Amino acid sequence: MTKKRIKQGIYIVTSSVLVVMIMGFLGKSDKLAIDQQNGLKYEGTYGLYVEKTDLYSFHWITEIEDIGEYQVLDQSNKIIVSGETNSSRTHVVKLKDDITEPFTLKFGGQKTSMNKVSIRKISEQEKTSIKRVDSLYVVGDVHGRYDQMTNLLLKANIIDADLNWTAGKSHIVFLGDVFDRGDDVTKVLWFIYELEAKAALVGGKVHLVLGNHEIMTMTKDLRYVSRKERNIAVAHGLTYDALFHPTNSYLGTWLRSKVSLLKIGKIVFAHGGILDLGPISLEEFNNKAYYYMKDPMYLDVMKQSPDSTKYDVNSWSEMRFFFYNSEGPYWYRGYVNSDTLAPQLNAMLSKHESKIHVVAHTTLETITEKYDGKLLTTDLNDAATELLFLIRRKNKYKRYKIDSEGIKTEL
Repeated sequence: MTKKRIKQGIYIVTSSVLVVMIMGFLGKSDKLAIDQQNGLKYEGTYGLYVEKTDLYSFHWITEIEDIGEYQVLDQSNKIIVSGETNSSRTHVVKLKDDITEPFTLKFGGQKTSMNKVSIRKISEQEKTSIKRVDSLYVVGDVHGRYDQMTNLLLKANIIDADLNWTAGKSHIVFLGDVFDRGDDVTKVLWFIYELEAKAALVGGKVHLVLGNHEIMTMTKDLRYVSRKERNIAVAHGLTYDALFHPTNSYLGTWLRSKVSLLKIGKIVFAHGGILDLGPISLEEFNNKAYYYMKDPMYLDVMKQSPDSTKYDVNSWSEMRFFFYNSEGPYWYRGYVNSDTLAPQLNAMLSKHESKIHVVAHTTLETITEKYDGKLLTTDLNDAATELLFLIRRKNKYKRYKIDSEGIKTEL
């Protein structure tokens, strides 16, 4: 925020600050309307929240005040149930307990567009290690930049103009930090979720590795959430972290199933970087993260101090250190910021039977090789404008970067 001072000590509030001040006094419908005038979108999966406790509850936003409409379809596209909601910008429907996955929800309004989302049973934790992949794409921090991300995938021939998967049996790794800063985090998450199913139909695979901003959001560190994303939560009468609760939210449950560390062939992936996990393996680290996220204490690890009436102090401290240790794999920046850590990198790769470490988290101008090609960096100053492309040839990978114009350059 900025103020400009003129004579007699009077201050003029600049336009950006005035917008924030005005927004603070408006109701949720007015806030949505102002954002819509500024080109921000809330309809469809831009603002969809799915609660999953004993029953499914769907919360969506329409472009204008409208009577909401919805249909639930089974796998053969037969309508199981349909209905309407009262005229509003925000709409809620709770399904009966006899509706089980998989099913598709179509939702929208009488005067506005209809959208759909496919709901499937979320698997428990995903695999840590995959033996062999011949063609592999890696996207660093996206930070809610939906348009830039989908353009990049389109130009790299990973998806088509209808957002369908076109990369065959290839794999793609989103290397964390989908959350924060940008305006379309929720849309990006639903896109990656849907892309998983599309890729799986033809033998491809989509991976999402958790980064520090995923952890921050779920544990209520909301400093970097954009105003537009916050307004989604306000519209649904929730705090932003509740949209991604690790057990009560559908997307939160999906995120909890994701790994923090991934190994594909001889390549090991981490959002920040792996310095030293101590005596535990990649899989053991992932298991620990998964079970920590199911513990109610996880939601309180960002408090100033533990509530000793609710939690064991030592257990709370261990969990906080696990997720927020600056040298842990969600946060570590040493390999990118230094060129003197070859012994540590080599020791880590040897321990985990790998030859290449791929990281994000620390921004550079472009995708870069370091340490004689043993380290590949994917986080960019201009997020979601390049991706890493690896093609396996015998026991080695040819390395390329592809930019938002589709230009492929060998590293």
